[in-house]
Amino acid sequence: MKELTELLGQLATKLGTTVDKLWGVLLRQAPISGAVDIILCIVLVIASAWVFRFVQNKTTAPPLSETNKYPSADWEAEGTVLAWVGAAVFIGVAGLQVFYSIEGIVTAFLNPEYWALSKILGKVK
Repeated sequence: MKELTELLGQLATKLGTTVDKLWGVLLRQAPISGAVDIILCIVLVIASAWVFRFVQNKTTAPPLSETNKYPSADWEAEGTVLAWVGAAVFIGVAGLQVFYSIEGIVTAFLNPEYWALSKILGKVK
């Protein structure tokens, strides 16, 4: 802990401020970072749902009707496979991002001191 205090002191000196001021800024930044992460997660979930519905609509044939006795999907064969693989990759990456953001979001709101400490230690390593 003494090393961390010294490190914070050196960082504060380089920035021309005090350790208390630096620590206070980090604590105020925690909920802001958590809110930005929540917004990012919401955007990723909405985008994933949109990608899924878009690919589903383009690769699924419409129902039979009186005027269209032989319906077909907009995208056929290889295009369908490529579209679903692309959608799966996008949704998978988005899901991983959301999954790994949850801890940081919870920590930023419920334990901002730990969030600030982990940010500092992450920069040191």
